[in-house]
Amino acid sequence: MNILLRNRGVLVHILVWTFWLLMPFLFSLADIKQRPFFFHNWIPMFFSVVLFYANYIWFVDRFLFKKRFLQFFLLNLAIIALSVFLAETIKHAFLPFERPRPPKHFVISGMVFSFVFIISISVAIKTTARWLKLDAERRALENENLKSELNNLKMQLNPHFFFNTLNNIYSLIQLSPDRAMEAVHGLARLMRYHLYETNAEKVPVTGEIEFINSYISLMQLRTNENVKVESAFNYEHGDDLVAPLLFVPILENAFKHGVTSDQQSFIKIKLDERNHVLSLLVENSIVTASNTLVENKGIGLDNLQKRLQLIYPNRYSFESGREGDVFRVKLVIQIT
Repeated sequence: MNILLRNRGVLVHILVWTFWLLMPFLFSLADIKQRPFFFHNWIPMFFSVVLFYANYIWFVDRFLFKKRFLQFFLLNLAIIALSVFLAETIKHAFLPFERPRPPKHFVISGMVFSFVFIISISVAIKTTARWLKLDAERRALENENLKSELNNLKMQLNPHFFFNTLNNIYSLIQLSPDRAMEAVHGLARLMRYHLYETNAEKVPVTGEIEFINSYISLMQLRTNENVKVESAFNYEHGDDLVAPLLFVPILENAFKHGVTSDQQSFIKIKLDERNHVLSLLVENSIVTASNTLVENKGIGLDNLQKRLQLIYPNRYSFESGREGDVFRVKLVIQIT
């Protein structure tokens, strides 16, 4: 069976040409008077096979695909003329025609037409096969480029994320060594997730939710009672797959611009998954005095939108902006 699958193209050729060459004989079975015509028809059909494979194996690749159109045309013209001459010579020399023959010009023109038709089929098959091969190679190259670009974006994300986290831990070392140690343990959990879980193109929704919870816990270590963080997670299909670490830039942006220990501030995080649609809403207070600081989202959210466009083209919506004293980000993804 494996041999047949590997050589199915050859089998198709054999079956088609066997049927083609036997067709005159099959038509002659119903009328015994037509049987002499079998050999007369078979001779030009044999030359059709020669013309087909001469083009299929050599001429199309060496001349047509290399844009040597004149050579391709002249070579086929010469072989058609030679095939017509040989077919007529063989018929007259070895297969005397007992019945009145059609006009010679009619026979020759019909033979030429059939040869041109066969060559056209050969060119069409070869051209289609070449197009399919080039298209497959183009798609493979696009996939490789896509993977490379996504990897580059993830490499940008990881240093950015860890840089901010290490800054938070550094600020805790002097204020509360115990909380700094707890933050190091929290960072270790996040790093394990980075190293061992996010190598795949997609991860379960539950894995991302667990990561978000760990991230929130880590960020809350540097806050006080003035900061209120609320989170809610609801999902129907926890085993649905989503690209890893998509939500980190949104959370980073909220903790960076939305909270301060000097005044009342808040972050609200809500993630829902229903009917294979994932929705994340993050709202935070605006604590910076300058609007430009709020609008300056850094590389994180820009990076996120690039990844979304590559992974979920036409399958996501992303909105962010200020509404009064609240900065709101909403991301909706069709994940299947």
